[in-house]
Amino acid sequence: MNDTPTATLQRWLRDYCNQSAVITGSVVVAATLHGENIRILAEWPERSDINQPLIDASTISLKRKLEDIVVPPVMLSDQGPQRIVQILLGDDGTPSVLALGLKSSNDNVALGYLNDLRSLKSTLDKLLHAPNNLSSGPAATLLGLQSALLGKETLESAALAFVNELAGTFRFDRVSLGFLEDDHIRIGAMSHNATFEHKQALLRSLAAAMEEAADQGATLTQPPRPDDPPYILLAHAEFAARAGTSLCSLPLVNEGRVIGILTLERLGALPPGRNEVTQCEHLAALAAPIITLRRQAERSLMQRLSEHLTQLRHTLRTGESRLSRMTLTGIALALLALLLIPLPYQVTAGARIEGAEQHVLVAPTDGFLKEANVRPGDVVKAGQTLAQMADQDLRLEESKWQAEFTQHENAYIAAMARADRAAFSVSRAKANEASAQLDLVRSQLARMRIVAPSDGIIVQGDLTQSLGSPLRRGDTLLTLAPQGRHRLVLDVDERDIGDIVAGRQGNLALTALPGEALSFSVERIVPVAISRDGNNLFEVESKLTEDLPSLRPGMLGIARVDADKRSLLWRFGHRGIDWLRLQLFGWGL
Repeated sequence: MNDTPTATLQRWLRDYCNQSAVITGSVVVAATLHGENIRILAEWPERSDINQPLIDASTISLKRKLEDIVVPPVMLSDQGPQRIVQILLGDDGTPSVLALGLKSSNDNVALGYLNDLRSLKSTLDKLLHAPNNLSSGPAATLLGLQSALLGKETLESAALAFVNELAGTFRFDRVSLGFLEDDHIRIGAMSHNATFEHKQALLRSLAAAMEEAADQGATLTQPPRPDDPPYILLAHAEFAARAGTSLCSLPLVNEGRVIGILTLERLGALPPGRNEVTQCEHLAALAAPIITLRRQAERSLMQRLSEHLTQLRHTLRTGESRLSRMTLTGIALALLALLLIPLPYQVTAGARIEGAEQHVLVAPTDGFLKEANVRPGDVVKAGQTLAQMADQDLRLEESKWQAEFTQHENAYIAAMARADRAAFSVSRAKANEASAQLDLVRSQLARMRIVAPSDGIIVQGDLTQSLGSPLRRGDTLLTLAPQGRHRLVLDVDERDIGDIVAGRQGNLALTALPGEALSFSVERIVPVAISRDGNNLFEVESKLTEDLPSLRPGMLGIARVDADKRSLLWRFGHRGIDWLRLQLFGWGL
């Protein structure tokens, strides 16, 4: 009955019981092959008489195959009535029982330990069935952690698997991994937490504790052990108070440089054991190179370029490679020459297409819009009716003056028949006045019909949305541009207008035709500036070399006008230099 206990199971039981002052003893008992006897797999304290009642209770549970139970208070020692908590482990073929003796008669305490042991069943089953060799020793732990780091696609998922494996192996309540980036810790993974917020106060406190360990480059334990060196533990003490845990921070070191921090936590004030910390330090030392390689493999292009430049600068400063220095000196001279050599320079400006000439059709008199026959984009012919204004009032006025003209005409004919010269003269004058008014009204009626003065295309004015609206004399109705004849207008910034000269050539790319580069020549600079979108601009009229059929007035694009040759250095710095000169002039310097 006193077989040699399994070393791993014995170590686990000892560590578990040492964490609590309530546990007085514990045993792990298994039935033999034929079920006639029992054998003790592990016990704490080892070979102690206090465990005999636990062994007897476990034997009864094995024979009766009782499930997880809490035995009523019994007398385990001279310390008074105590509780026994038992759970059934293993399978039906080789069952085992773990029994704990508790120095407490509180039902809630016993149920808490029972639930804790239930949550650890899978771990205990593994310890029971694993032989005491390579597959359950440090080598197996190392292989499991390496597999977690290398078996995932991304470093983030690998780090999460690593901390989960480490927490399960050593029974830590939480294991966190932080990466050192630019002298600051970025928490990369927390056991049993796939996602977490970086702005939480607890996580900021954890990052501060990790940075404290990284700055000192040493393993820090909170609460500190009596024989620990006098390290600074302010951030560790603050985090332990917030989280209600004890913790230990281990630096991950690769090639003499700290790359991250591994923090181990347990609930309560009892710090991790020295043996556990030592094992975790060895595992951290072996995991650090793997983490470094994975971080390097997942670097972005900008990060790799930055590291190469940093390494190159270090090489030049330390003079490690004469050939490298000579090569870089040659490259620098070539770049300097390239910056100083004058190259063709072009002024860039916004551009728009307009008609070569435009006819603006306005309301001939006050009235109302009656009809609209065209819309912007329609092609029209000379004489085509484009719109019609309401003419009812003018028709009535025409009838009025027609009646008056007829009346006065009959009057002067009658006076002429009577040879009444005076009446004839008066009636003849009134008839002429009515005839003039009638001609005026008829000319106004003719203008009520808006017609196209020439062939072209409507570029502005959608009257179909304004039918029946009142119009005042002179209101713009439509804008007509001749089809097939266009001009180009550039909006040049006042800072670049000095480089524009009439006769200069340029290229144009329109938004509607980005694949076609149209050439043009500058004809005239309008000498009046306009303000648009907070910029002071000058309009530059230009002529297209080829007038494409696909061009339409109103098209926008970008134009580049040839200017004098300028160096790249001038292009990069002339804006700042011009601004500085202007400021110095304003200050009177």
